[in-house]
Amino acid sequence: MTSRIKNSMLNSSVSSLIYLFRTILGFVSRTFFIKLLGIEILGLNGLFTNVLSFLSLTELGIGTSIVVELYKPIAFNNRESIKSLMRLYKRAYDAIGLAVGLIGIAIMPILPYVMKDYTVTPVVYLYYVLFLANSVVSYFFTYKRSMLNANQANYVTVINDFGFYVVSIIAQIGCLILWRSFIAYLVVQIITTALSNLNISRIVDKRYPFINEKDVQPVSKEVKAKLLHNIVGNVSNQIGSIVVLGSDNILISSFVGLAAVGLYSNYTLITNAIKGVITQATNAVVPTVGNLVVSSETKHSVQVFKSYHFVNSTMSFLAGVGTFAFINNFVRVWLGGKYVLPVHTAALMSVYVAALLYQGSARTFYSAYGLFWQQRWKPVFESLVNLGVSIFLLWGFHLGIDGVLLGTLTSTFIVDLWFEPFVLFRFGFHQSLRPYLVKTGGFYLRLALALGVFAKIQIMFKIQSISSFVIYLSGGLVVLLVLYLLLFGFDPQLRSLIVRARKIFTP
Repeated sequence: MTSRIKNSMLNSSVSSLIYLFRTILGFVSRTFFIKLLGIEILGLNGLFTNVLSFLSLTELGIGTSIVVELYKPIAFNNRESIKSLMRLYKRAYDAIGLAVGLIGIAIMPILPYVMKDYTVTPVVYLYYVLFLANSVVSYFFTYKRSMLNANQANYVTVINDFGFYVVSIIAQIGCLILWRSFIAYLVVQIITTALSNLNISRIVDKRYPFINEKDVQPVSKEVKAKLLHNIVGNVSNQIGSIVVLGSDNILISSFVGLAAVGLYSNYTLITNAIKGVITQATNAVVPTVGNLVVSSETKHSVQVFKSYHFVNSTMSFLAGVGTFAFINNFVRVWLGGKYVLPVHTAALMSVYVAALLYQGSARTFYSAYGLFWQQRWKPVFESLVNLGVSIFLLWGFHLGIDGVLLGTLTSTFIVDLWFEPFVLFRFGFHQSLRPYLVKTGGFYLRLALALGVFAKIQIMFKIQSISSFVIYLSGGLVVLLVLYLLLFGFDPQLRSLIVRARKIFTP
């Protein structure tokens, strides 16, 4: 087994396993949160998270661009280039942290306008300031994480963050039980964020002491030009991602209300957990892919992409169909019937989960190739379509949460579905996009068939207790596996992966 495969498997397995434990702890924390603070405070939590996600635009995609630029000097052990890039990274993130704080304070007057039928009191502003402080703290010392990630040692940061997350969750639950205090809850979050970053800084200093040497050369003009090129392309990508992924709670709060944000947040906790387990595994291989594209021929990269894309399609299918099959019944058993959203809303969420994950394979490879400039206009169009359709459906048809989801899906299928793969195949692989689009059409057809099967099954079963949910879950997983084997079992990529897995694990 090559070191590249070993690193990839280690990062993926550690990231996925720890994310699973994080998810379980997250559900425990959310249960205490809802029971002790209520649905409207949960709505505030979701709203402020989305508002502050827009401030991450200040980052301008600098971090991603510099990490991509680190792959080559690390592969060839060029320490001088590494030191230069890390110093630039530090200076950039110190400035970004300061800018986020100033902009965050400047936008405080808009808060009353994004909370329908809710009085903004001084304590609400205090909640917001604490959220902002946590966001600002996250930018300091975090630049050193890039050394671990680019060196294919992402598992170190994952383990570090998990340790502090466990401490944070225990302390936050204690604050909720003892004082029912959202302020104390947020203060704990700020402290653990700072300590986590400081510990990562200590680990990196110990592993790579040369990055703290004083004799650091300025980044070359050629590298600066390339960075600027990619940053400009990445800015639009940041805008698109934040508008598409970060505007939901703001729109729901503005047009429906904070209670609806709270209900929606419970569902996004679940869907984010599902997406997170998968993206933790796939993101962990990004440095490995980055190493691959700078040290291998394009033909080999294409073959790796095909295998990776099939694995990603499998996970997208299982996640999307599984979400629709189980999410409403899970919420009913977990929190109660009054927190359950309509079946059609769950269906829209499920399609979005599958669509977002399906794009992951193309996104991983175009990021590794650094093709940010080539797709700079895509996120702009995606954002315009998303916001335009969402506001039209919310304002004109009063569709509520469904309107937001339909807006997101519309932009995904009209823009996102083909543009990122087009950039990858044209500028990275230099091949035709047609085979990929054919596979994509087949994927969504199979997804629709599977969702139809589970729509019929859900009509037949009414789940009211934990025991009945466990029985339903067990039977549903069997049906899901059978559907997958019927719809994907004859794909040659599956047979190829099975053969390859046997070679890797056979002594």
